[in-house]
Amino acid sequence: MFGNRPFTRGVLGSTTSGYTPMFRSCVLALGALFLAPPLAAQFARAEDVASPEAIVRAAYDVISRAPGAPFQWDRFRSLFIAEARLIPNTEQTGGRFTVHTVESFITWIDEGWKPVIGTARDRGFAESHVSGVTEQFGDVAHVFSTYEKHIWNDKNVVGRGINSFQLVKKDGRWWITSIAWDEETGAGPVPAKYLPKP
Repeated sequence: MFGNRPFTRGVLGSTTSGYTPMFRSCVLALGALFLAPPLAAQFARAEDVASPEAIVRAAYDVISRAPGAPFQWDRFRSLFIAEARLIPNTEQTGGRFTVHTVESFITWIDEGWKPVIGTARDRGFAESHVSGVTEQFGDVAHVFSTYEKHIWNDKNVVGRGINSFQLVKKDGRWWITSIAWDEETGAGPVPAKYLPKP
């Protein structure tokens, strides 16, 4: 950003190192800016990020919405590391393999729902965890989470699949690093071992 030359000694104040106090202050401020977590991430609910199972439940909660209600996008952002990736099944993306950032995923969902939210056709949406397998070693975890999709307050299942969550623990809380998923529409029936036990 600053080119290859250091600032000249004494232009904004004298130093013994060749860099001015103002230059050092700017470097420290920029470092703090880039190392700080996203604003939304700083305000994650403690109960949302307390365990692998808790963060998975929160992920489903934030993408479910009552008719006329918005998605909880700030809470959604608070669950992810800044570099997280989300990979939908290709049936949802017209056959294209697509890798989303958190922000591009939000845009993708909003664009799909924009013609519906607040209209007479808006019946809301709910997605819920119904069964899962959690594997954890130290500060890394993987959750294979079977989910069902419903119209809000309607128990009829309109879709089912598996979300594969990759998680890490940092700064005393859990973070989602990636989610990839597939659904029965393309992958076939969810195997019995991943369904709720009778």
